[in-house]
Amino acid sequence: MAGTRANRDRTFAVLNALLNLGPGIHKFRTIAARAGLGDATVHRRLDQLVHAGLATRTTRGYYELCEATTSISRTSGLFHRNATPLLDAQRLLDALHHRTDQVVLLHTHSPLTGERLCIGAAGETSLPLRRELAMASGAVDALRQAPLDLDAPGLVMLANLVASEAPVREDLRRIKAMQLAHSPSSIPGWSLLSVPLKRLPGAPATPGAEPGVVASVSVLAPEPSHGAHVVAYGRLMHNLVRVATESSVVISRHAAAPACVA
Repeated sequence: MAGTRANRDRTFAVLNALLNLGPGIHKFRTIAARAGLGDATVHRRLDQLVHAGLATRTTRGYYELCEATTSISRTSGLFHRNATPLLDAQRLLDALHHRTDQVVLLHTHSPLTGERLCIGAAGETSLPLRRELAMASGAVDALRQAPLDLDAPGLVMLANLVASEAPVREDLRRIKAMQLAHSPSSIPGWSLLSVPLKRLPGAPATPGAEPGVVASVSVLAPEPSHGAHVVAYGRLMHNLVRVATESSVVISRHAAAPACVA
């Protein structure tokens, strides 16, 4: 909902103001000025941060971030920003985030290293995720880059990358049949639900060629919100991927020809 998103953004603005001010105790007036919000809004958001255990009220009108929360500022590297996805791919992530109200990640794979790499995200600035990342050592690094066989984003690509004539593990055979993978994430109590992408929306497609899997889209959410919704989330993800891919097909006739929209 737009209202919920606006409240979340205000909370994060106040949290970001405290992070930018650095360690130590800060006066309410200084925090409000840095956040650029009205006094009443800043009061409510500071109360929310205190209630969530991210900040403390030392004396009347003075606030300080909890020690563990200061590491939140180091969780911004969730994905490789030098590999920003195409606009249509980002729209797919935003649409899925809007429909599920969960964090959405886009991974591709490196044939050279056999790793999956996170190249895009939506909803990654949510306060619950930032708090969990601050508490889970190494979680950011594992979500950003890891072996293909570590978790769902890599497994759903790996299952489709294995040659059809090669011996395939039972779990990969099952994932390939369902075109869906579900696994725990590097954040305790959170899981990943992933589907494959045979082409990034907006990327060129060669006529007559059967595309291989190039990426995966994942919903990252607390386990209780995932468990009962795996099938529904999977169906939604498949539908949105299909629509996004079909509605942004760019055909490349040959290397020298300009791309045109089909």
